[in-house]
Amino acid sequence: MYWAGAFAFNIWLIWVLFSSSTRGIVGETVAGAFTSFLGNTAYIFPFIFLYGLVAILMNVNKPHKGALTLTSGILLVLGSVSSITELLSSHFGPWQAAGGWLGHFLYEVLYKMFGAAGAGLFSAVLLFAGVQLLFKISWRKVFKMAVSAAADDYRNWSAARRELKARLKIIADKEQASGPEYDAKPIPEPPPVIRAEEKAPEPEPAPKPEMKIVRAQVETPAAQPAPAKPEPQKAAAKEGEKPAAKQKGADSIYKDFKLPGVDLLDKPPQNSLIGPAEDEINAARIQLETTFKSFNIEVHVSGVYPGPVVTRYEVTPAPGVKISSIVSLSNDVALAMKSAGAIRVIAPIPGKAAIGFEIPNNTRAKVGLRELLESPQFNGAKPPLTFALGRYAEGAVAVANLETMPHLLVAGATASGKSVFMQSLILSLIFRNKPDEVKFLFIDPKRLELTFYESIPYLYDPKVTPDRVSVITDPKDAAKSLVAMTRVMEKRYKKFEKARVKNIASYNKWALEHGEQQEYYIIIVIDELADLMLQTRNVVEDAIQRLAQMARAVGIHLVLATQRPSVDVITGVIKANLPSRVALQVASKMDSRVILDCPGAEALIGRGDLLYLAIDAQKPSRIQGAYVSEDEIRRVADFTKAQASPCYMPLVEDEETQGTGKGSSSEELRAALRLVLERRRVSQDLLKAHFGSSARATNILSILEMNGFIHKPEGSNRWEIFFDKMEAHLNSQQAQAEQPPAEEPAGEEFSRNE
Repeated sequence: MYWAGAFAFNIWLIWVLFSSSTRGIVGETVAGAFTSFLGNTAYIFPFIFLYGLVAILMNVNKPHKGALTLTSGILLVLGSVSSITELLSSHFGPWQAAGGWLGHFLYEVLYKMFGAAGAGLFSAVLLFAGVQLLFKISWRKVFKMAVSAAADDYRNWSAARRELKARLKIIADKEQASGPEYDAKPIPEPPPVIRAEEKAPEPEPAPKPEMKIVRAQVETPAAQPAPAKPEPQKAAAKEGEKPAAKQKGADSIYKDFKLPGVDLLDKPPQNSLIGPAEDEINAARIQLETTFKSFNIEVHVSGVYPGPVVTRYEVTPAPGVKISSIVSLSNDVALAMKSAGAIRVIAPIPGKAAIGFEIPNNTRAKVGLRELLESPQFNGAKPPLTFALGRYAEGAVAVANLETMPHLLVAGATASGKSVFMQSLILSLIFRNKPDEVKFLFIDPKRLELTFYESIPYLYDPKVTPDRVSVITDPKDAAKSLVAMTRVMEKRYKKFEKARVKNIASYNKWALEHGEQQEYYIIIVIDELADLMLQTRNVVEDAIQRLAQMARAVGIHLVLATQRPSVDVITGVIKANLPSRVALQVASKMDSRVILDCPGAEALIGRGDLLYLAIDAQKPSRIQGAYVSEDEIRRVADFTKAQASPCYMPLVEDEETQGTGKGSSSEELRAALRLVLERRRVSQDLLKAHFGSSARATNILSILEMNGFIHKPEGSNRWEIFFDKMEAHLNSQQAQAEQPPAEEPAGEEFSRNE
């Protein structure tokens, strides 16, 4: 009943104050009293009173301390408004019943105390306090909303301005391209067309979100202090010196070996900007959106990632647009963008609701190896087999760790930059490691790419002594070296088994604690796998298979390169054991699928543009590989050759040939010789059928060839067998077996011949 009466009184009061009809004696009295007491402020009293009733009824004024706080707020609002109204009336002309008795009283008091300006200021303060008590307004949120609205308006205005400039530039380019024909027309139709093109896009920028341009920063030498680079090298040198004091043999000659410095490489160009300028990006973005719009497909370019060679535009389709309809227009997009090469489409981008279009830049930037070696990404990496890949499509530095790959397959067509990529990988490892930490077995059937490294102290070949080691160019010698590497792998596994360790890092730690010789990483680099597979397929494929399956733990890693990515070269066995792959430009989608199991490499633009598929990646990443000139390679090679020469313990001096069960025992050799003499022929299938293992048959076949019992003439696929030499060897073995036990066993002589 109380609330009903209060609401009825409030409605009656509103009618009394605003009605001009007959209001009755009570109504006239109440209206006159309110008007004389509050003046014009009386007209807002009913509404404030109604708010107070609703607030108390709905119990929304818990922070307000009840009706007393509401009453105080109402009085402050009414008094301050009356005072302000009286102040305005006294300065801008007398108004009838301006502030009423309350307004006149408050204004006179404040005016006598503070003057006209002070009275107005204090009245405003009282109004602020009353509003705060009534409505509890968060002025901080109000300020934030106002600032945010102003910032959004400014951003929208800036985006619209940039878009207008880009559209005007496109229109100007079109007019310039077809200027003579356009000027020759006497009819005035073209101006309306231009106005239509200018007016049509005006409503488009409003609903579109702002485009984000993510540009990678270039680390210039001036921004990086000079001592920053040598510190990791000194730390690596100290780590190498620490075990060198306990190492035995020839490896101690590398104690004072100094790692090459980046000053041996050419300085990178002083460019602080990667990729095209912002005006070019905005023009390309509008052209891309316009192209799709011409096919009735609504898209928006939500992000741009400029890179040294390509710029990736992330396209967000409108709801209901199929991805296939966008991907199928890649050739039309290339035509509209006047692309210098094919456009690669990433549909969709992993982790994003967008489709990527990688469009080649008009101006291509060169990525030098020095800028990558000086980058924090390379210097901050701790693994010793970290090497520089290049720069990602968005411009960031790309590095990888060969130890975790654990092997790498590189494939690409001629002149795609495959050999230069191999050179940057080799130099990256040389800049981080001493010759007693990393060694290279170079196999170069082309005789052109890896010959720069002749006589460097990093060279390694287990079948020859250090004074005879060189870059292997003969396919048969390469096959023998790969078979010998399998024996090195087996020997290391025996060492690790005795030390009870799982990998080379644990073994080197154990050797350092027990005063034993540490093992070094061995990187097998084959620059042209296709030529080896053509001439010595069985031996090479079996050796690569065994090394790829087991050699990782003992510190042996494969880097295979080929320019013929076909299934007869990159077989299923090789692909299964080389999950990390680098694909440069290839001729067809079929070649790309052979390398990466997906298309994309056929859309690359050559000269180091590559796709890198990591072991744990779902899709390959596009990278611009580093460029290394011949002069830079020679300077680094000469720097290392001036300090030391190749030095290592060859396999023939250290191999134990006591019944390993892998074709290295004298008993198995004699059995193989007897088998060949009996059958009067030799082949891998024959040895496999007798010894029960393809790997063992390959090993025995290689040992027979290395010891001169068999030979395959150039251009022939048939073995030439020296039966007289086999019979002489068997007779000598039998004669030595009949001698007293103190004599040297026949197996030792064969071990030295190995």
